[in-house]
This record gives sequence, structure tokens and C-alpha cells, in this order.
Amino acid sequence: MRTRTLPLSICRQCLGRQRQRQQLSAARFFSATRRASSTTTTAAAGNNPLRSASAEELKSQSEAIAHFRRRMALSAAGIAVCAIGLYATVKTNAFGLPDDAASSNNNNKKDEQGNSNSNGSIKLDGPAGFPSSPSVIRIQGQDGVEQVETGNSSVPLFPTTVRLPKTLNAATLAPGQDIPRTATEDDDEEYQLLGLGIRTVSFLAIQVYVVGLYIAKSDIAALQQSLVKTGVQPPSEHMAKNGVVAATSLVSTEREALKNLLLDPERGEEAWTSILKESNIRTAVRIVPTRNTDFMHLRDAWVRHMTNRAQREAAQIKEIAKTGEKPPPAGEFQDDSFGQSVGEFKTLLSGGGGGRKTIPKGQVLFLLRDQRGALDALFQPEPENAIKWLGRIEDERVSRCVWLNYLAGKTVASDAARKSIVEGTMAIVERPVGTVIQKVI
Repeated sequence: MRTRTLPLSICRQCLGRQRQRQQLSAARFFSATRRASSTTTTAAAGNNPLRSASAEELKSQSEAIAHFRRRMALSAAGIAVCAIGLYATVKTNAFGLPDDAASSNNNNKKDEQGNSNSNGSIKLDGPAGFPSSPSVIRIQGQDGVEQVETGNSSVPLFPTTVRLPKTLNAATLAPGQDIPRTATEDDDEEYQLLGLGIRTVSFLAIQVYVVGLYIAKSDIAALQQSLVKTGVQPPSEHMAKNGVVAATSLVSTEREALKNLLLDPERGEEAWTSILKESNIRTAVRIVPTRNTDFMHLRDAWVRHMTNRAQREAAQIKEIAKTGEKPPPAGEFQDDSFGQSVGEFKTLLSGGGGGRKTIPKGQVLFLLRDQRGALDALFQPEPENAIKWLGRIEDERVSRCVWLNYLAGKTVASDAARKSIVEGTMAIVERPVGTVIQKVI
């Protein structure tokens, strides 16, 4: 079989077509590679942080920066306000903490007193802090000082004795008038401090004033006799027995029972009422504000106490009337005369006597209760100034209600003052009647 030979021109055409096919396939491969590489480059460029952001991205970033700046400014302002508040609280001493200078002086005095004692006794001191309102009356044989600490930096000390006029003639005095200075000491009466405490208000225990109860020294024997009588026969018992108490002192168990009676929220009011009404003693309440206040603020607290007492008595009378077992008693605070006396008391302290309305920090207000129970209000702006007479309330019930506001009841104006006063009375009944020699710590 013969082989057919193709012409040379035809072979050249075949070879040319094959070469074109190879070049075309290579061109297609490189174009796909370029498209893939360009796509990859575009995606990478979208994630590149160095590329310029769009307008929306720039706006969101600026808003976020402004938000964080506002947060930082508010935080800085809060820190500054807290720092200023803490500084103001420390500088104003809102809680009445003793300052470092007073504490160091007191410690130096204690050290000097300890070094001067050569009797070999050991003195045990508790940690520094608020005072415990101790009794300020001591029996013979103990030396003392003339002032006691109150626990407040604005009014740090309270005198253990004060001299007040022995008699006040309301007919010759006008409200706001200065009481004439006496020529001799015989015209004055020396009063002894029984106890003191701080009046606080609100749940923050803001200190308003320091209050102390004084008794005329010549009436201490009468108070002793009344306390002994109350200790031997409490009010409910001695009204039933109606006998004469011949005791002149109390044993330890009787003293403890008397102390519990005077501190009792319910029975203590009856005991103190009996002591104030029957003993005919002269007492004085001394009030020194720890911050600027006014007469109406003090007046409203006392009038509120009187109103609550009258309402409580009226409720008790209604309960007795409902039972029908016995006729209801005549209320002591239900008549019109008591309402008039309360009105006079409000008028007396509305203007403070002589148009005075405010009581600046550190100035002194005296409330005196005489042997008949009449109340005299006195005001002393400064220790070197004369004492001013503000007015008088003759109704014994008004002064008794003011005194009971500090001495008895479930809630008193100053629990520290009540405890301190009771401790002072316990020091009185430790010795027989008429044998107490006043020595103060």
C-alpha cells in the first residue's frame, strides 16, 4: 500500500494553526490569573487600615471620641465634688468630733494628773472617743475641776457650777431687760450640774445643742429625800400606802431598783413627775447651741412634746370611759387654762423676748424652775454680758413638760443627757440625806 505524501504548504498551515491554539490558551490562562490577582488585591485594599476611611466612618469615630470625652469630664467632675464635700465635712466638723489640739491638751492634762498622783494606784483608761456622759457629782474626799467635757468641738466644756439670781421679780422686769447685777453673792444662788448631753436630730445625728440640768445646792437635801422616798416606795406604791418614809439612805439593791425605775420608759415618767411636783426643788436647764439656731426651733420641739402628752392623756381617758368600770379621771392637761399657758409659752419664745429671734452658736439660754414650778427664761449673749430676762410662765405644768422632755418617756430629746442625769442622782443617794458635800470632777 502506497503512502500519500502531503504538500509542504499544507503542513505549514497545520503547524501554524496548532501554534495559534497554544498561544490562545496561554493568553486565557494569564488573563484569569490577572483577574484573580486583581480581585484579591481589591479585597485586601478594603481591609487595609492605612487606606482613607469614608465620611460615615469618620463621623462615627468622632462621635465615639466625643462620647468618651464627655464620660471622662463627668467622672472628673464627680471626683472633684466628692473631694470638696469630704473637705467641707472635715473642716466644719459636722459630727462634733474633738479636734487634735483639744485631744492632745486633754491627754497632756491627764498625764500631768497621773504623774502628780503618788498613791501607787493604777489608772485604766479606755480608748479615745466619744465621752460616756459620766456623773458630774462626787462625794466628799475627791478633788475635781471646774468644767467637764461635752464631746462637742463647738461647745467643748460645760461649767459644773453656775450662779443665777436667787429671786426674780416679774413685776419690775420687762422682756429683754438686763437683770441687775447683785451687789453681794448672797443675792445669787449657786447651782450644781447633775448631768449633761447633746441634742441630736435626724438619722444623721446632727448635733444641735448641749443641754445640762442643774440643781440649787441648798435644795440637794430635798432632792435626796424625794429620791429616797421614791426608791423605797415607787409612786404607785406610796400613793396606795400613803405612809411616811423614815429612811435616810438606800442600800445597793434599792439604788439599783431606783436607777432602773428612773430609766424606765413608762414608769420613769410617773417617778419624775412625783419628784418634780412634790420635792419643791429649784432646778435650771442650760442650753448652748452648737450651731446657729433660733427660739422658734426650740419652742416647736417643746410645744410638740406638750401636745403629744395632752393627746396621750386624752386617749387614755377615752379608753377608761369605754370600759365603764369607773368614771374617767379629770385630765390634767385637758382644761382651757393649760392651752392658754402653752400659748403664753409660744409667745414668750416667738420673739425671744425683746424682739430677739436667733441664738448664735455658743450663746446660753437658761430655763429656771422655781419651788412653785414657775418657769423663767433667761438669755446670756456672752459670759461678760449681763443676763437678760425673757419672760415667765406661772403654770407649773409647762415647766414640768419641758423638764420631762429630757428626763422621761420612750423618746427623749437627749438620751445621753437622761443617762448622765440619772447617774448624777445616783451619786446623791449614795450618802444619807443632808451629808452630801458637793465635789465635782
